[in-house]
Amino acid sequence: MTVQYEDVCQEAPVAELIGQQVEVAFSCRPAGTIDKSEWTSIMVRTTIAISVETEEVLSDRSKSGFAIRDCLEIINKIISAYQATTRQIKNAGYILPLGTSDMQLFATIRVNGKEFRDCWPGHSIFTAPLSIGDAEKVDRYLTGQDALPLVRVFLTNGMLSLERGQYPAAVLQAATAVELRVTQVISSKLKTAGSSEADIRKYEDKPLGPKLDHSPPDQRALATYYHDVSGFDSAFEKVRDVLKPLRNHVAHRGHLASSREAGTAVEIATTFLGIVV
Repeated sequence: MTVQYEDVCQEAPVAELIGQQVEVAFSCRPAGTIDKSEWTSIMVRTTIAISVETEEVLSDRSKSGFAIRDCLEIINKIISAYQATTRQIKNAGYILPLGTSDMQLFATIRVNGKEFRDCWPGHSIFTAPLSIGDAEKVDRYLTGQDALPLVRVFLTNGMLSLERGQYPAAVLQAATAVELRVTQVISSKLKTAGSSEADIRKYEDKPLGPKLDHSPPDQRALATYYHDVSGFDSAFEKVRDVLKPLRNHVAHRGHLASSREAGTAVEIATTFLGIVV
């Protein structure tokens, strides 16, 4: 498969490679062989080789950009296109988009036939151990003493989708995290104020937009409770004026969100959820 570089590498293209042809080749990795993952597969697997030739002398930054970021974008777009065509999600294992760490850890990267890769510092439970408080939280979630905080689960899934190039999913997950938190806060306030179960349920069943339309001193308005909290006004406006329309554009009109839009959605949700706690 041959593709034009700029047709598929659009997130942060390497200037020296614009106009070049990118070769994408697929080959079988026999069962029983070991790759950089150090896993021995009992099944035949597929190896993807991506290459580009240029007379330009690339900087290490440009080489890394192509090897890590561009190749990741190409692979994830191939996966999306394949699944959109076949609706197939597994074949000797689940077919999942990759993340940057997958490329850094497992990809074989060569420049002029020689091994080349970044040596970025790793982050793991060993290099950055959990605090005692966080370890206790993990234990309580694991043993069912506390329910998983779904707001964090949705936001984390949004971050994972952003990392793996699933940008529309990242937008929807981020917006869902915000909507769930808004609903939880206001439902709790209404219950404390003595509202009926029917009125609370009526509020809960509203979509995000109408929930954001209430203004103080309405008990259904977030600003009624957070207007004095530093950063709330700005965070709320971004949710209302940027995240909500973007979410609707994806969910109702099939907009294929870009990397920048998905990053903005996750950033807005993260800031908002750091304030509305």
